[in-house]
Amino acid sequence: MRTVRFDSIGGASGDMILSCLIGLGASAEVLEKELAGLRAGSIQFKTEPVTDHGIAGTRLTVDAVHHGHAEHRFLADIEALINGSGLSERTRSMAICVFERLAEAEARVHGTTPDKIHFHEVGSLDSIADIVGACRAIEMLDVSHVGISPLPVGLGTVSCAHGVLPLPVPAVVELLAGFSVVQTDEPFEMVTPTGAALLTTWVSRYPAPVSRPMQIVRSSWGIGHRTLNNRANALRATLLE
Repeated sequence: MRTVRFDSIGGASGDMILSCLIGLGASAEVLEKELAGLRAGSIQFKTEPVTDHGIAGTRLTVDAVHHGHAEHRFLADIEALINGSGLSERTRSMAICVFERLAEAEARVHGTTPDKIHFHEVGSLDSIADIVGACRAIEMLDVSHVGISPLPVGLGTVSCAHGVLPLPVPAVVELLAGFSVVQTDEPFEMVTPTGAALLTTWVSRYPAPVSRPMQIVRSSWGIGHRTLNNRANALRATLLE
């Protein structure tokens, strides 16, 4: 039985989570080949070693180019892409659950139903690659349980497709309801909707066992693209069995 625990000091985003999982041993090359089955465009994962506030880790950049498809999609559009991809049933099911959780959170925020939610940033190909790739990576690592630390959140506001919103953005507040957070003085979006949806979906579906002895296999650090003021923009993943 394998467990992955995510411990965050700088937040959590889709690229940071996927970077951690690649660092634990999931193959970026295999992920690229398998995600080509989405038939939505070309997807490349580029990793580079970086150091942030004294912590050495890996930064992931997703290069995604659409092949004539719209950037913004509804839930049914994304489900059709995933179901037609040829990926395993577990990966497809996991990824669709993440998008359904996102749609439900956005629907509560906007007073509508999940099927009417028009994904903006999360509907872009790079965000789809983050989510589907991370779900496939969990399967590649043969992980059956996921745990997370309290997640740090920022202060202030952020501009997005819906205008100026407070931090954490409303969808993230909905996604993290019932989970522990730590307030920081960082004036940035630290936990993104993609990051929150991935982690809370996994923890809800595959909760980590409590008080069970486990052996640490390896760990990795995913470094985000933003530079924070007083801490590393870093997420650690530890593989245990």
